[in-house]
Amino acid sequence: MLMFPSFLTKRKKNDANVLLIDVGSASVGAALIELGKGAPPTILTTARENITFQEKLSSAEFLRAMGQALERVLRVSQQKIKNTGAPAHIFCSLSSPWFMLKSRHLLITRQDSFTVGPGELNKLLDEEVERLKIELKETLPIDGMKVVEKKIIQTKLNGYEIKNPYGQNASRVELTMTVGISSKQVTEKIEHTIQKFFHALKIHYGAFPVAAISAIRDIFPTEKSFIFLDITGESTDVSLVNRDLLMGTVTFPRGKNFFIREISSQFRMPHEAAASVLSMYLGGTLDPVRQKETELLMERTQKDWLERFEKTLSTLSNAGTLSRKIYFTADPETSALFSAMLAKANGPNVAKKPFDIQYLDELIFGKFVHFESGVVRDSFLTVEALLAEKVVPQLT
Repeated sequence: MLMFPSFLTKRKKNDANVLLIDVGSASVGAALIELGKGAPPTILTTARENITFQEKLSSAEFLRAMGQALERVLRVSQQKIKNTGAPAHIFCSLSSPWFMLKSRHLLITRQDSFTVGPGELNKLLDEEVERLKIELKETLPIDGMKVVEKKIIQTKLNGYEIKNPYGQNASRVELTMTVGISSKQVTEKIEHTIQKFFHALKIHYGAFPVAAISAIRDIFPTEKSFIFLDITGESTDVSLVNRDLLMGTVTFPRGKNFFIREISSQFRMPHEAAASVLSMYLGGTLDPVRQKETELLMERTQKDWLERFEKTLSTLSNAGTLSRKIYFTADPETSALFSAMLAKANGPNVAKKPFDIQYLDELIFGKFVHFESGVVRDSFLTVEALLAEKVVPQLT
């Protein structure tokens, strides 16, 4: 039987407090935020713990390491929130490789006009989710899938976009939806770990690219079409937004840790030393000989990453017109590296001009939240706070 900390089981929940959990491929973060009517979210606490570096990626070992990092970050968070009350809601945002995000476009046509109701649309969405599961069964067994995101992002009736279609009459209904699917093994590991610290709270899941795209739309309202990259430790998620619609997300297995592994292999050193070499190389503090050796290696590895990115753009171009505007998130240490690589990229059907690249850091997102004194600022958790500000009022 699980034993729950007494101060959490007995303390009354604070309805204004929300616990955010950010599950990435290199670290796990958590933040306690307070939502107030008419005021921006206040970030009360943040914590982040690294996932143990995987020399060779094994799904079972990787999952175990993620669970250990989550437990450490929740233990730290537990100690920080004794004076604020237990959260009323928990939001868990997943990055690759913990989810798959798919966009779907649905069409209903009838000879005669009919009244659009929630029951019919929900049935249609559920049927589409089941079809998607069948399509993905080679990647993950159907009975091992967990739907973590299911959202209509655009509705058109008779060719015209409408925010609330219910009760309206139409003969043609077009829906664009996003579906996020994770593994039940992943969500069960997360839920079991959370229950050790926060008892009997429903966990709301989401995909980090959806949260980031929502924030980008709010902060840059004139940008209707863009490409968004979430560059994590183990992979890169590339999302195409066209006329305010998420057209598709494609992932390729290259992130910060790819460069660390290549350095480790080339110079025959443990990953801790390789991570230090990468950091010193990016900072220009290696001795001249090692700097030159690392530069030659990085030229090859950057070419690999760039080729995969351009191949991903080619795939996404089938879903919609590519924009030259790129927003991306990454660790601050590697932001300049990836920005320089993106500046060299070419995309299909894009004018032969450099991409317009914007790194999304705390200076951008932090303007829209309030931080308690002394709180470590974390741009990923800030993005999720901005989405929680929108979603929580719909739950209460």
